[in-house]
Amino acid sequence: MADGGHVRSTLAVVSALESVVLRSFGPSGGLVLFTRDSGEVLLTRHGQKILRSLHVEHPICRMVLDCIQAHCTMAADGSKSFLILLASLLRRIHAQSKTCRDISNTRARQLANQLLHLCHNGLDDVILRQVTPCVSSLYMSGYHGDILEGLVGGYVAGRVAICQVEVLTRVICQFFWKWHMGQAMAKTVRYIHRNFPFLHSTVSGLPIGQSCVQEGLLLGCDWTVFFENCSKEPIRVLILINNEFAIDDAVSVFDNCIYDSHAIGRRLCMCVEELDVFVLLSPVKCPDILLQWAIQKQVCVAECVEPPLLDLLSQLSQSQAATVGRVTMVTSVSYAVLGGHRLACVGLIPSYPYGNSEHLLHPHTLLLCAPGPGPLDQCASVCEGVFTMLYSVFEAEHTVTALNQSLNSHTDQSEEMSHNPASYSPMKSKNTVPVSAPAPDQWHWLLCAGRVVPVGGVFEVLLHHFLLSSDWLAEPQVRSILTESVLDLPRMLHFHKPRLFVQFQASLLNKLRFGPSHQPCSGALESVSCKQQLLVSVLQCVCKLLSVDHILHTHTPVNTLLHTTKTTHSDKEDED
Repeated sequence: MADGGHVRSTLAVVSALESVVLRSFGPSGGLVLFTRDSGEVLLTRHGQKILRSLHVEHPICRMVLDCIQAHCTMAADGSKSFLILLASLLRRIHAQSKTCRDISNTRARQLANQLLHLCHNGLDDVILRQVTPCVSSLYMSGYHGDILEGLVGGYVAGRVAICQVEVLTRVICQFFWKWHMGQAMAKTVRYIHRNFPFLHSTVSGLPIGQSCVQEGLLLGCDWTVFFENCSKEPIRVLILINNEFAIDDAVSVFDNCIYDSHAIGRRLCMCVEELDVFVLLSPVKCPDILLQWAIQKQVCVAECVEPPLLDLLSQLSQSQAATVGRVTMVTSVSYAVLGGHRLACVGLIPSYPYGNSEHLLHPHTLLLCAPGPGPLDQCASVCEGVFTMLYSVFEAEHTVTALNQSLNSHTDQSEEMSHNPASYSPMKSKNTVPVSAPAPDQWHWLLCAGRVVPVGGVFEVLLHHFLLSSDWLAEPQVRSILTESVLDLPRMLHFHKPRLFVQFQASLLNKLRFGPSHQPCSGALESVSCKQQLLVSVLQCVCKLLSVDHILHTHTPVNTLLHTTKTTHSDKEDED
């Protein structure tokens, strides 16, 4: 590959991907229409959905999509921003490397490595010590909106149609607040994030405005046997596991071992009657004799419940082991009619699943409605992404707090030892980063600590300003590439009217110079940690792309073998 050719070809591939998502970028972005092989039409603004719908063969293109997938798995945010920032960096690296015509690929690789070194050695400090304190001072007292609603709305707005943003934002916030009853908000987010596939149910054929929050857990199947329970007392439930249906009574037929289903049913009937339960939940089909017995004894039975859902139910209800399965208590048994389907539902008592008195959870199920399977899958993906994003916010906050404490401790120790080595004692320094304790409202504390910022380019403009003034970070050429590329993101938001971007940048810098205007503001928010992770992921992707020297196009061994076999057969036929 000729010198400079790889950088140009890589830039061409990334620019082609950028053009696909650019039309749907930002709050004024449009919808992208896809027609699948099955004939289904999909309208979406979700960056990951758009990129996954592409049929790509170029190896560089596949590398870029793999990097985006790895980033979105971690942060669930920024696939379109990833491509725009990546293309901007490659354009400036290519422009800088053209000055060294003989070794342009080598120069481009050096610039990519220097950018990644800047990211790992200095960028964290700029964001932690300059950007976040500035965000805190500008918006701590002026933002009057709901922090959770702002974060959720900012995430949802870039992935669904404008008419759907308000509905999904409202129902997601309701879902969280109905689950959360304690003080440990981070643990509630973590619990929902890890178990979200079993905490939501989808209904096709209804408008998205019908989405709501259902108390209790939906079991994903209908009751095989159901009876109303009018008592207000807690209801005993028996949760079976797979090995409850394996017994020693086997009959040999034609040297094969089969199980005696009647023996299994009789044994389970005796156990259920001894445990005095009203509900029986099974992960597999129950024997007919057990179902007949349940009808006679008026015991509710649900079959083919997913084992992970049964495990979650056992954990939330703090079940206890019994002679067969596990026994727990629920508040109610009912069913929910969703379109043309009816699903079993059990109400649970608020509990402490981890034994922590501050982590009280009240289980609910998120019901998502949409006109068709495509929009329904998109809504479920967006809702799951919201909790992945919130989880990454709290995880990053935990990491930053630990880093602050470590830096403050190290700074205090160095200063004290330099002044008086013999009488060192830990004490707070005026030059250290303050570590705040989380307030009861942890969402508001994220704003006060500068961990969330209004959407629209506030983070990028502030980072651009502080990077330009940080002469100690790296060479001016390297800093210029990063600062100008970062500023391209808010520029793209106002590409139809560039004058608006200039006004926005000047207004923000005036606030930075003369202080905030103290005018109340509200609206969508985004996470500083997600923005920081986006920069790291993009710079790592740049180094990975520019580390390629040659691309060799080869046939797969399977195709080669088939071609050889066909050639041999045709030769034999010719000889015959």
